[in-house]
Amino acid sequence: MKEANPSGVFHDVHDIRVLDKEVPEITDDSVIIKVEMTGICGTDLHIYHEGLVPQGSVLGHEFCGELVEVGKDVKDLKVGDRVVVNPMYNGVGLGPSPGGFAKFVKIDKAKANHNIYVIPDTISSEKGALVEPFCVGLAAINKTQLTAKDNVLVSGCGTIGLVTIAGLKSKGVENIIASDISEKRLELAKTLGAKYTFNPKTDGSLKDKVTELFGSVMALDYSGKLPNLTAAFECSGVSALFGQCLELLAPDGKLTVLAIYSKDMTISPNHVVYKRLQIRGSLFYSNEDFLEAIDLMDKGIVDLTPIVSHHFPLTDLPKAFEVQSDSSQSVKVIVDSI
Repeated sequence: MKEANPSGVFHDVHDIRVLDKEVPEITDDSVIIKVEMTGICGTDLHIYHEGLVPQGSVLGHEFCGELVEVGKDVKDLKVGDRVVVNPMYNGVGLGPSPGGFAKFVKIDKAKANHNIYVIPDTISSEKGALVEPFCVGLAAINKTQLTAKDNVLVSGCGTIGLVTIAGLKSKGVENIIASDISEKRLELAKTLGAKYTFNPKTDGSLKDKVTELFGSVMALDYSGKLPNLTAAFECSGVSALFGQCLELLAPDGKLTVLAIYSKDMTISPNHVVYKRLQIRGSLFYSNEDFLEAIDLMDKGIVDLTPIVSHHFPLTDLPKAFEVQSDSSQSVKVIVDSI
């Protein structure tokens, strides 16, 4: 394959460059994907602002594309298949293996429904670039094991908070309150399934709001009445909001944490003990999460395209990172390789 392969290369903090790289060569157990679109993730921003990967790494792990070469030992995949990738198996776009901010990317040890997933034509390139982040939200929900009767707070309405809201709605959860300081993101939260929204800049006390909406419960082993908040998903990465979730949750409540925090924090463990809270972190996903995400998007049950605020061509990748870094003007930035 003698085409050019422009690639988004991490050079240094706040310095990502589009350089010409060689098109990867096929091997017996690999596939070559011609990339269509790739999303800029919060992890990409951490790398962009803090380093974290070796110089020369090609970033981008939220992408879809078309198979243009398939190794002879790869089963159940063929040239022409449109696919998405589980990047965690090979560290694709995360340092160990080159990622989707490129025209072509190679996936080693390719295996259908393991690290490569075929997507139907009902899922556009734009939607395909949103499958991987949707899996992050779905995985957290599936681990938390909620019912339709749960009262749920989603704290932080960036991409992960928004896809979590969409996932909750798809599973029949109705009482969802979304909290964020951006009215634009709160409107998106409503579009994707939040029944209520809260802006701490303008709406007073979240505790009072949750109590008003969901009622209160008396905790026999805890002082006073508490909001009847049975689950919370902390997606903001703001340390104070982690503690706020612990404070607001009712006895036997569940806190699932999807955010990455830049600093250590101090919390009150008594909230956890007295109220018998369950706290879990959620970062990765399973094959089942990928298949579920694709199925929900294929059937039109979930449409995440409203969160896409910008598209940039691959040649403008540095500008795309600047815009994605400014939460006041962007929600989800997609980079187009086609």
